[in-house]
Amino acid sequence: MKKVQPVQNTFFPERKRKPPQLKWSMTILMLLCWLLPLAILTMAILTYVSNRFSGQMRENIEKSMDTAVEICEMRVEAAVRVSRNASYIPQIKESWRQYQSDGNRLGLYEKVTTFLEQMYRYDSSFLSTILYFTEEPERIYYSYSSNNYSSIKEFRSQARDSVDQKAREIDTGIGWVNEQGHLYMVRNIMTPVYTPYAVIVMDIDKDSVFQSVEGVPWYLDYDVSIDDEWVFGTGWAEDFISRQDTERNSVYHEEDEVAYVTCERKMDNHVIRYVVKMDYDAIHYEKEAIRYITILMMAFTLPLIFIVFYFLYRKVTTPVQRLIDVASEIEKGHFGVKIEKKETSREFLYLDNAFNSMSDKLKNQFEQIYLEELALRDANIMALQSQINPHFLNNTLEIINWEARMEGNDRVSSMIEALSTMLEATMDRKKQQMIPLSEEISYVEAYCYIIRQRFGEKFQFEKQIDPELLQTEVPRLIIQPIMENAVEHGLSGRAGKIVLRIYAEEDKLKIAIINDGLMSIEDKRKVDDLLGSGEDGGELHSVSLGIRNVNKRLKIIYGPDCGLTIKNDKEECTVSTITVKLHK
Repeated sequence: MKKVQPVQNTFFPERKRKPPQLKWSMTILMLLCWLLPLAILTMAILTYVSNRFSGQMRENIEKSMDTAVEICEMRVEAAVRVSRNASYIPQIKESWRQYQSDGNRLGLYEKVTTFLEQMYRYDSSFLSTILYFTEEPERIYYSYSSNNYSSIKEFRSQARDSVDQKAREIDTGIGWVNEQGHLYMVRNIMTPVYTPYAVIVMDIDKDSVFQSVEGVPWYLDYDVSIDDEWVFGTGWAEDFISRQDTERNSVYHEEDEVAYVTCERKMDNHVIRYVVKMDYDAIHYEKEAIRYITILMMAFTLPLIFIVFYFLYRKVTTPVQRLIDVASEIEKGHFGVKIEKKETSREFLYLDNAFNSMSDKLKNQFEQIYLEELALRDANIMALQSQINPHFLNNTLEIINWEARMEGNDRVSSMIEALSTMLEATMDRKKQQMIPLSEEISYVEAYCYIIRQRFGEKFQFEKQIDPELLQTEVPRLIIQPIMENAVEHGLSGRAGKIVLRIYAEEDKLKIAIINDGLMSIEDKRKVDDLLGSGEDGGELHSVSLGIRNVNKRLKIIYGPDCGLTIKNDKEECTVSTITVKLHK
C-alpha cells in the first residue's frame, strides 16, 4: 500500500512573530515606567498638598483670629485700666470736696476738665470722656479728641438716660452701653464707704479698639457683641453665632458657601463675642490653584529632576555650603573670617566678595560699638551715681508748674517748662539716636532760657541758622553740652554774648558756638587733652566729660573727619565747631 505524503500548504505560509516597533516600545515604557508612576505620585501629592493646605489655612486663620482678638482684648483691658485713674488719682475727689466747701463752680469746672484733658484726651481708644456728679447729674464735664465734639452732643441727646440707668446697676464694676452707634464704657467713682458720688463715661473708638480683626486673612466684614448686644448695630453675625457655640479659642467654619471664624472671651463678668466673615470664593480659588499648580509642577519637573539635581549640587549646593561654613564661624564670634573664593559662577563670585566685605564691616562695627561703649562709660557711671526716677521728677515738675500757673507766676512756670524740656531730652523715651536739628535746637533754647533767668541781662544769646537745615537729622544732645561749656568756662559769670551759627559747607553741617571770651593757654591745653584720642586720668567735671563724650560719639558715628574743635579766632572769641555729615 502506497504511503500518502502530507500535502504542504503553499497558500498560507507559517508566520514568524515580528519585534514591536520602537515607538510602541518607547510608548509602553513611558506609560509603565514614567506616566503611570507620575500620575500616581501626582495624585498622592495633590491629595496631600490639598489636605495640608486646608489644614494650614484653617490653622493660620484661627491663629490670626486669636492674635487679633488678643490685641482687641488688650486694648479693651487698657481702656478699662485707664478708666480707674479717675478713682485712684485723688484730683476728682479733692476738687469735689473743695467745691462743696467753697461753692466755686468755675474752679471745679477748671480742675475736672483739666484732669480729663490730661488723662484721656490723647488716648486713641476714646472719642470722648464725660464725667458728672450724682448730686448734679445735669452738669457734665468732658474732654474729646480732635473733631469729635459731636460725640458730646449725641451723648446728651441720646445716651444720657441709658448711661445713668446702667450706672445705678453696676456698683463698682464696669458697664457697657451701646446706644445709636456709640459704645459707652461706664464706671462709678466711689467714696471710701463705696457710695457713688460721680460717674465717668468713655465713648469708645470702636474702629481703633477692634481694628486688629481686619488683619485676619480673607477678611470681608466683622461684628462684635458684648453681653449678647451687637456693638456695630448690624447684627448680621447673630445667625452665625446661633449655629454653633463659640469657644475661647477661635474656630473656623464653612457651611452653605459661607466662611467665617468665631471667638468668645470673658472679661470682668462680660462676654465678648467676635465673628469675622471671610471671602469664601477667594479661599476656594486658592485651593484650586494649589491643585493646578501641583499637577503642572509634577508634569514639568520630574523629567528634569536628575539634571537639575546634578547642576544644583555643583553650582549651588557646594558654594552655599562654603558660605554656611564661614557663617558658622562668624556665629561663633570669629569676626573678620574670609571665604575662599572659587569662580564657580559670576553670581557666587560676587556673593563671596560681598560676604568677605560684610565680614570686615561686621568686625569694624563690632569694634566701633565697643569703642562707643567705652566712650559712654564715664557718663553712665555719673548718671548712676546721681540717678533719680525721671518719671517721678517729670510728674513733680508738672505739679509745680501747675501750682505756679495757679499762683500767676509765669516766670517760674516758664522756667519749669524749660527744665521739663531738658529733662525730656535726657530721658530719651523714644530711644532715638538721631533727631531733627529743630528738636536739638529746642533743647538749646530751653537751656538758654534757664541761663537767662540766672544771669539776667548779662547773658545774651543770638541764633544764625539756615532754615533749610532744620529737618537735618543729627545725634541727640550734641549742641547743649557745648553750649553749657561756653557758658560755664567762656562767660564764667561775667556779662557776655553767645552766638549759635548753623550752616552747610559742601557735604558737611557746621554748628558753631561762639562766645566773646578768649581761651587761655592752660584752657587750650585742657581742651586738647579732652579732645585727644588718649584716655584721661582722674575725675572729670560733668561739663568736661560732656564735650569729650560729644567728640567721641561724632567720630564713631561719622568717622575721623567729623567731631568737635574748640579754637580762638582772630576776633578774640572762642569758637566751638561741631562738624557732621549732611548725608550719612
